[in-house]
Amino acid sequence: MRISMKRLLFFVLFILLFADNLGAQIVPGLQYSDLKNIYYAREYKHIEGDPYSPALSAIGSFFIPGLGQFCCGERGRGLGMFAAGAAIDAAMIFSVTQFVYYVDVNGALFTDADEAAKWAGAAFGFSIGALVYGVFCSIDAINVAKVRNMYCRDLKKLQSMEFMVYPSLDFARTQKGATPAAGMTLSMRF
Repeated sequence: MRISMKRLLFFVLFILLFADNLGAQIVPGLQYSDLKNIYYAREYKHIEGDPYSPALSAIGSFFIPGLGQFCCGERGRGLGMFAAGAAIDAAMIFSVTQFVYYVDVNGALFTDADEAAKWAGAAFGFSIGALVYGVFCSIDAINVAKVRNMYCRDLKKLQSMEFMVYPSLDFARTQKGATPAAGMTLSMRF
């Protein structure tokens, strides 16, 4: 009998701990790295009043990597993407300046054709890399905005309480029969 009581106690504690973890998933202050395991961007449906615009986040992050993430509240993620985008742009600008260095504008086309071709290829590669990275940042910004919108909706549900007061009319039994009795009804929704 003792063994089954221990098992029952263990089972009850396990259920209580598991139920507590389920309820604790949605708390204020979660970041995208936590939220992406709870919400899925492909399940997002736009609702009027969503705080973040996936389209504007995508456009912002395409032209300035990380801007969409930063505007959606993911400041660390946005700054990291901005730094990576700045590194790609700096490498592209350096490649272009090296290419221009080997181009002679006073007469001959190239002072060193092999070096100029190498730096032209590097500049082209970094340009394509910057374009691909801009598309990646845009897609990520869309996902961040969608997930953050779903999170904000759930936070509003958890933190909201609705009170409604409306008139009511009922019949009260008296010695003379049933007489109408007016009153007020208070309704609360959590």
